[in-house]
Amino acid sequence: MQPPSLRLGVLCRRFIFGATPWISVTKRYRSVKKSKPAPPGGWSNQQRTPWSRPGGNHPPHIPQNNYPPIDPLNPTFFFELNVSRWTTHPQSSSRLALYGIPTQDIRPLLSAFSAAVKAKELSSPDLEDYYTLSRLSHVQSHESDREIDIIYSTTFFAWVSHPSSAPRLSTIPQSTTEHIVQLAQAADRSFLHEQYPAARKMHRKVIMHVGPTNSGKTHHALRALAASKRGVYAGPLRLLAHEVWERLNLGQIVPLGMDEPPITLTPTATDDVTPSSPSKSKQTAYARVCNMITGEEQKIVSDDAPLLSCTVEMLNFNTRYQIAVIDEIQMIADPQRGSGWTSAVLGILAEELHLCGEETAVPVVQALLKDTGDEVVIRRYERLTPLKVAETSLGGDLGKVEKGDCIVTFKRSSIFAIKKEVERKTGMKCAVVYGRLPPEIRSEQAALFNDPGSGYDVMVGSDAIGMGLNLKIRRIIFECLTKYSAGAFQPLSTSQIKQIAGRAGRYGQHLSSSSSSSHCGYATTLHPADLPTLSSALSKPFKPVHHAHITYSTTTFSALRSLLPPSSAGSTKTVLSAHAYIGRLPKFVRYTYDAQVDQACECVDLYGGDANEGMTVRERLKHLSAPVGWRDEVMIGVMARFLGMYKERQEVDYWEGVGDLGFMECLVGVEGAMRVQAQPPIPIPTNIDVEGTNNDNDKGKNKNKKQKKTPRMKPTNPTLQTLESFHKTAVMYIWLSYRMPVVYAQQEEVVRVKKRVEVALEWCLEGMTAGGSGKEESHKETNEETKERRKEREKETIVVALRAPIKDEEGKVPIKGGVDMLVVSPKNVIYSI
Repeated sequence: MQPPSLRLGVLCRRFIFGATPWISVTKRYRSVKKSKPAPPGGWSNQQRTPWSRPGGNHPPHIPQNNYPPIDPLNPTFFFELNVSRWTTHPQSSSRLALYGIPTQDIRPLLSAFSAAVKAKELSSPDLEDYYTLSRLSHVQSHESDREIDIIYSTTFFAWVSHPSSAPRLSTIPQSTTEHIVQLAQAADRSFLHEQYPAARKMHRKVIMHVGPTNSGKTHHALRALAASKRGVYAGPLRLLAHEVWERLNLGQIVPLGMDEPPITLTPTATDDVTPSSPSKSKQTAYARVCNMITGEEQKIVSDDAPLLSCTVEMLNFNTRYQIAVIDEIQMIADPQRGSGWTSAVLGILAEELHLCGEETAVPVVQALLKDTGDEVVIRRYERLTPLKVAETSLGGDLGKVEKGDCIVTFKRSSIFAIKKEVERKTGMKCAVVYGRLPPEIRSEQAALFNDPGSGYDVMVGSDAIGMGLNLKIRRIIFECLTKYSAGAFQPLSTSQIKQIAGRAGRYGQHLSSSSSSSHCGYATTLHPADLPTLSSALSKPFKPVHHAHITYSTTTFSALRSLLPPSSAGSTKTVLSAHAYIGRLPKFVRYTYDAQVDQACECVDLYGGDANEGMTVRERLKHLSAPVGWRDEVMIGVMARFLGMYKERQEVDYWEGVGDLGFMECLVGVEGAMRVQAQPPIPIPTNIDVEGTNNDNDKGKNKNKKQKKTPRMKPTNPTLQTLESFHKTAVMYIWLSYRMPVVYAQQEEVVRVKKRVEVALEWCLEGMTAGGSGKEESHKETNEETKERRKEREKETIVVALRAPIKDEEGKVPIKGGVDMLVVSPKNVIYSI
C-alpha cells in the first residue's frame, strides 16, 4: 500500500487534472493570476511533492506488529510477554526519533524499559492506577495493533517519568530523560475532570434516562427542559436539533408539572406519536421561545431566547443553564465524535443535567463523574411496545415486502437496486434514506413514508434510519447483517442491530388498528441464514461501552509542538499522534480516531502551509474538524483549493473552489427539466438548424413532418451523485463560514444555492421511482386561447443541448454531472451544459 502522503498527492493530482473519468469538467483548472493561489496539485517536477517533504518528518511505512490475542483476565501477562516485540519493532524507534529523542539513546532506553517490565517492576498492585495495564482487557480485535502500540508507548513515557525508573536510566543523558518528562507532562490529561474548573465549582445533579429505542426516555427529559427558565438541548444530528427547536416554539412539549393531554391515535398521524407528539399546529399555552444553532445553520428567534437547541459540538461551556439535555449519550464511545459527549458530561454548566440514551453508557459516565462531586441518578425505562422477531425471513424474495416495511442495507448502490426490485415486484413506491442525503431530504422522504396518502408505502434505507427520524415502520427487514468498515466487512454489533430493529413499531403509530399484531414491531431478514443471528442479537443484553473519547485541545497541541524538533513540529499528523502515543489518560478514556486522519493532516499541511509558518493552531484544527469526507476525492480536492486560497490571500471563493466540476451546470440542467415537467410538453421546433438559428427555407420541407417531443429528463445515479457532492461542498463551506466568517465570506450566497440543490435532489429521488410520480396530468387544450399561447411559445422556443455523459471503456456512465437530453427553453439563448 502507498503511504498516505503518496496516496493524497496522486489523489489531488487526479482531481485537478481530471484523470478520474467520472469527474465531468468543461474546462481544466487553468492557471490564475499571481494574486490567486496556485491550483492544488499543480506542481512541477522541481516543486515539492507531498511524498518528498523536506525534513523527512514521517517515518517510513512499516508493517504492523500482529500481536497475539489478549487474555482479558490476565492483561499484565500479555504486556510482559510481548514487551520485547514492541521494543525491537522499527516503528517504536522511528516514532521516538520523531519526538526528538536522540538516536543514540533510543536503543538503551527501550532495552531498559523491556528489562523493567520483565522484572515485573510495573506490575505491582500499587502502580496499577499509574500504569493502567488493565486497558489491554478492552482492546477490540479490529483495532488491536494500534491500541496495543499506544498502550506500550504511553506506558514507556510514564515509566521514564516515574522516580522508580531512575536506577535503570543512570546511563542515559539527563537532557534526554528531561525531554521525555517534558513531553509526558505536556500531554498528560490523567485528571480530565480538572480541565473544566467552572463546572467543578458547581454541585450538579446528573439524571441518566436510559432504555431501549421507543421507551419515552427523551420525552421525559424534554418536559423538564420545557419547564426550565434557561435550558439547552444537544443532540447528534441537525434533524434532532431542528425537531426539538420546532416543537418547543410550537408548544408541542408539555412542561413538567402540567397535565399532558390524552394521546390521540389516528391512522394519519405524521410523526412519532409519543405523548405530546409534534404536529404543525401551535399550542400557545406551552410555547417556549427557542433558538437553534448547528454547525451549518442558525435559527435565531430572539436574542433573549431562554432555550437553545443545538448539536453537541456547538454547546457553549461558558453559559449557565438550569436544565441541559444531552441526547444519545451512548455516542460518547464513538471513535470519531465521542469527544463532544465527553466534554458535555464534564463541562456543561447546568444545575440539572439530563443524559438520554442506551444503558450501555452508564458505567463509563459514572467513571467520568466519580471525582467531580456531582450527584448521579439513574432512571431506567422499558420499551412502550414489544419488539418481536418474525418466525420466518423473506426467503430472498422482495416480492414479500408489505406496506409499512423498511428494508435496511448498508451499500448505497444496493438501496436503489432494492428500491427498483421492490417497485417492480410489488407495485408499491419506495422512499429512500441514506447517510449521504442532506438532512432536509431525509426528512422529506420520511414524511412521504409516514403519510398514508402519499403513495410511498415502503422505506429502503441504510443505518441512517436508526437515529433522528420518526418513521411509522411496522417491520424492519435486514438485507444483511454486515457493514463495510475499517477496510473490511464487519458484523453489526449487538447495539447497532438493536438500534435499527428498535425503529419498528413506534409507540402510537400502529395502535389504531384493531389487529392485535399491530400492537408491536417486527424484525426479520431478507435471507434465511441471517435470521438466527438477528434473533440472538435481540435477545442479548446490552454490553456496556468501555471508553469515552476526547479530542485534542489547542493548549496541548501548542505545548507539544513547542517541544518537538522543527522537522516534526511542522507536521500536524506528528503533533496529533504525539497526544495519543505520549499522554496519560484515565483508563476508560481514549483519543478520538479516524482512519482518514493521516490523509486529512497531509492535506492541511500541504496546502495550508507548514504548522510553523502557515495557519495558526486554532485555524488548523478548525479545518481538520470540518465536515469533510476524507474518502471522497471531490471533497478532498475542494478542501485543497480552499486551503490554498486561505494560505495565499486569506479569502476563500466558493465558486473558484468548485467552478470546473460541473456542479452548477448539472443543477441548471435539472432545474430546466423540472420546469419542463411542470408545464405541458413542448415540441421541439423543426425550423432550427444546428447552430440554433431559424431556417425559413426549410419550413416547407418540414411542414408535413411529425414534430418530435422534448424527452423528459430521467434522473440517474450520476446526476444524483453530482448533486450530493454539490450539497456536501456547500455544507462544508457554510460550516467554515460560521467559524471564520471573514475568510469564508459568501455564506448567504452558498446557503441560497444549497437550498436549490436540496429541491433538485428531492425531485431526482422522486423521479427515480419506477413509473414516475403516478400523478402526471394529460395536458389537454381546453380553449382557443390556450392553443394560441402554445403556438406563440413554440415560435420562441430554442433547443438547449446538454452535454452527453462521458462513457468509460465498458460503455457505462461513471461520471458526475453529465445529462443526456434536450431542454427546450422559451428564451432566445443557447447555452451548453
